[in-house]
Amino acid sequence: MKRAYHRVAPADTIRQDFQRLDSLYTLRSTWTVEQLILIQSVLGHVHEGHGVFRGERYPNTSMDDIVRALRLSTVEVRQERQRLIDGVAEYAGRAIEGQALPLLLDEAGTPLLTFSPFRHLRVEPSDVLAGLYLGGMRDDVDVRSEAEGRYGLRIGGGRSYMVDRERMEEMNITGEDLARGEWEGQIERLREERLIVEPGALEEPRAMYQYIRHRRGCGASDDAAIVIAGLLWGLGVAVGVFLADAIDTLEKYVPDYRDQDFEVARHIEDAVPHLRGRHADAVRLAWLAAADPDATIRVPDSSLRHLLAVDRHTDLCAIEAHLLEVQGVQSPSVLVGHERISSHRFYAYVRERISRA
Repeated sequence: MKRAYHRVAPADTIRQDFQRLDSLYTLRSTWTVEQLILIQSVLGHVHEGHGVFRGERYPNTSMDDIVRALRLSTVEVRQERQRLIDGVAEYAGRAIEGQALPLLLDEAGTPLLTFSPFRHLRVEPSDVLAGLYLGGMRDDVDVRSEAEGRYGLRIGGGRSYMVDRERMEEMNITGEDLARGEWEGQIERLREERLIVEPGALEEPRAMYQYIRHRRGCGASDDAAIVIAGLLWGLGVAVGVFLADAIDTLEKYVPDYRDQDFEVARHIEDAVPHLRGRHADAVRLAWLAAADPDATIRVPDSSLRHLLAVDRHTDLCAIEAHLLEVQGVQSPSVLVGHERISSHRFYAYVRERISRA
């Protein structure tokens, strides 16, 4: 008999929230991929008390709980998300070998992430590699720490670990405590006390992949990272940073948990030696993409859902608007991120941020 864990969301409420999201959003992707992304959005609502949860939080709910509540196969959902990551990694492999085409398609001719603009958007594969490298590195907690030391801005950050839900309950620690606290000096203690376990050591649902914040700080903006990378280094680099961010989202629920955006970045670094000299650019990007505490706007940090959600008034999603801005193409303003900031105001902020750097 499976154990019932405390503070896990009711299955019927999970289904209601998914149905609501599915009715509200159309993503610039196939519906299958949209479903894979919306599932993770439900988890965010569960943890934050958003959507139909109306302020009621269930911080110990896992992705397995969400998928099972939706009566889907946990094995198939994990595999489908991994296939999306593999498509990006395989494109990077072809680019390293000089065999990638300027179009961002997999070997079957399907756009990466099923993002339809990739059918016609032409980029230099070497620039995409640079973006995957910079995007994967700038999100690493150690690179962020280096940026803090170099530029004097406390960004904060953490990593995801496999945790034991039974030990969490025994120690009276919730997923919210781990995600919002400051645990940098206690990671080894959490290992010794068997709250953090090695992947595969425990079966799910007892094991849960959980983000643990190391240091508090101002946070970072994926939107800013994409646009800044594009304005500084070109369209292909912006695309690569976006793909690295997508991997970082998708890897939260896959068959084999590991830091795959960072792994792709390190593989590119090893295979393309001249990119090793761009470590300083990754540190600089981590700093520039931080949510500047002196900003005159609330700096948006879009989830993958927010980046791909189509604004029906303009027939644009946020990532399309970002890539148009990088190319110098004027586009209608769209609302960006959970913060719902005008994209035109956001781009003015980004350009001013770069000019002050």
